[in-house]
Amino acid sequence: MGRERTSGNRGFVAALAGLAAAETVAALLRSRSPLDAISQFVVDHGPRSLVERVVRLLKESDKPVIRATVVAAVVAMGGVLGRRAGRDLAAVSAVAAVGWWLTRRRATPDERALDATCAVGAGALGTLTALRLPAAATLPVSALAIAGALGGQRHLREEVACVGRPLFARDPLPSAVDGGEDWPGVPPLITPVDEFYVTDANMRPPVIDPATWRLSITGEVENELSLSHDDLIGTGLVEFDAAMVCVHNRLGWDRLGNGRWLGVPLAEVLDRAAPTTENGFLVTQAVDGWDCSVPLSEVRRLGGYVVLGLNGRTLTAEHGFPARVFFPGLYGQYTGAKWVTCLRIQTEPNPDYWHARGWTRGPLRVRPLTRIDHPPRRTRAGSVQMTGVAWAPPEGVSAVEVAVDDQDWQHAELADELAPSAWRRWRVQLDLSPGAHRVRARCTSASGHVQEAAPSPPFPVGAGGHHTVTITAR
Repeated sequence: MGRERTSGNRGFVAALAGLAAAETVAALLRSRSPLDAISQFVVDHGPRSLVERVVRLLKESDKPVIRATVVAAVVAMGGVLGRRAGRDLAAVSAVAAVGWWLTRRRATPDERALDATCAVGAGALGTLTALRLPAAATLPVSALAIAGALGGQRHLREEVACVGRPLFARDPLPSAVDGGEDWPGVPPLITPVDEFYVTDANMRPPVIDPATWRLSITGEVENELSLSHDDLIGTGLVEFDAAMVCVHNRLGWDRLGNGRWLGVPLAEVLDRAAPTTENGFLVTQAVDGWDCSVPLSEVRRLGGYVVLGLNGRTLTAEHGFPARVFFPGLYGQYTGAKWVTCLRIQTEPNPDYWHARGWTRGPLRVRPLTRIDHPPRRTRAGSVQMTGVAWAPPEGVSAVEVAVDDQDWQHAELADELAPSAWRRWRVQLDLSPGAHRVRARCTSASGHVQEAAPSPPFPVGAGGHHTVTITAR
């Protein structure tokens, strides 16, 4: 019994050291993280209902938890190693084969040396198991490998994140231009890049070399194009202010941000390519194969941009460097690809990543919503100022109303409009007597669409209902 327990412990350590070694080599060779590849497979093929529950419960912590779960599963499987040489060798070979396949399935052209990564990782795992070293000897090796993996991946990602260099801005970023900066609890008019929500189907952003990256325009066009990052920068860039909203944004959540974007109008790019059809689809495709189909009629109606910058700087890796596609007024998962590398005109839509997962074909327009940001849930009785933001892109917000308990709706004061596609801040003065009060908020778009009262989850057309909070006045 004691020998089996020792062997099992050795197997745990061997599995952990092997995984850490693979991560280290991946960082050094600028290839894809094997841990991320396994986690990505779980995300891509997990049941949609399970994915929705994970997003709801974990919010921004979903990816770290998925990675930790994968590590625990790999280490647990390592517990069966270290007992029989033949079985150990078969297990190591299977791990190497699966790891090789997973790292290749969504690899980008700039994420190389995948075979070497898997081979070294599996080799480390097999060697530690075969040598039958005592746990006391393998623990320091594991610690060094883990430190190297974490340090290497962190250095690599920080290096990629530094692509957010200054990019010209015609106008300074607005601060108090709408008169709402001194309102208590109100968010900034322009969301700082490091506070802007990040959500996508990737465990980490892909590593892309802007010197070799190209945006190709192909398909049903007369003139196929291949544009570099510098080509796009030199093409009539325009700035626009707009809110980007995640389709998973629930009532009261902050999976949205308001940004000053810099990009090339899609119409200009497509006109240069001269599409041969007006009734087809624009397929935006990322470097890793993620794709999204938008009808050409919607492309012309909504406008849309090939975005290169956010808030006066080039995009960061997390936000889609070197370029992404953005249609103000469409939910994030329908607005186009991050890390875009291909714009393809075709007569039929692609299966699309999210459509294959059961979501509606789209494009799915952002539903008018408002959010209460202040005051906190416990406050003093009497006159209380309530603030928040509302959004209804691309038409804009024309009114926000607030109701306390069963009282009538009362109009809130709106800050100046930055742009119809941007969010709009609001405030209202409430008279709260001591006790608990149920407060609701709703908005109306410039086109007259009143925010729907019936609550609904994000799937399948975006969250609905009135953001409602309970405030206890004392």
